[in-house]
Amino acid sequence: MSGREETDLPGGWEAAAAEYVLGLLSEDEAAAFEARLAQDRDLRQDVEAWEEYFATLTDPIAEVAPPPQVLRRTEAELFGRRSQPAWRQLLPYLLGAVTAAAIAWAVSFSGLLDTRDAPHLYADLETPSRGLVMLAHYAPDSGTFMVRRDAGAYPEDRSLEIWLIADEDSAPMSLGLVDREGLTEIPVPRAIARQIPGAAVAISEEPEGGSPTGQPTGPVLALGQMAPRG
Repeated sequence: MSGREETDLPGGWEAAAAEYVLGLLSEDEAAAFEARLAQDRDLRQDVEAWEEYFATLTDPIAEVAPPPQVLRRTEAELFGRRSQPAWRQLLPYLLGAVTAAAIAWAVSFSGLLDTRDAPHLYADLETPSRGLVMLAHYAPDSGTFMVRRDAGAYPEDRSLEIWLIADEDSAPMSLGLVDREGLTEIPVPRAIARQIPGAAVAISEEPEGGSPTGQPTGPVLALGQMAPRG
């Protein structure tokens, strides 16, 4: 463009404005361009014009909602890691309270003792704001994990999913869905059963049929720790 100082950037200032909008300039080139941009009104107009032009190129493309996991990764790259949900922040305190009885249970289950002597494990799972009252129960003699809903309505067109969190560094592992009616009974493989003593159990609200990502996506309604009853 006439009347402007020369620049070492290929194509001059106008071309540099397009590359700047597209994020194609190197760090040093972008710094030099921004220094010029702060004092050149015409250059700012060039940038605005290129921004409007490039924005029109996406008009024919229909909007598609990204999968939740892709959106989370993109947001993390652009804006940094978001703060952990409240239930994640509570895990260190919850899991730090492993009782001696739970440790004894783990020893017995390792094969040193007959598993029939191992105590049953329980966790209270309540959501006062929704009136939900549930009880998680693991029976080692039958290898069955159970959830009993004692109060509260099951959400319409949604599912309640059960998650096992072995420790604060472990990702939640889905055990299955809470049944809409009656007692939920889930056979648990031995490898998973070894992780149950002292582990946290969470109930999340998910789309009907369960989480589409393999991790909790909806609100976590309740969180408790599996331990023997005194």
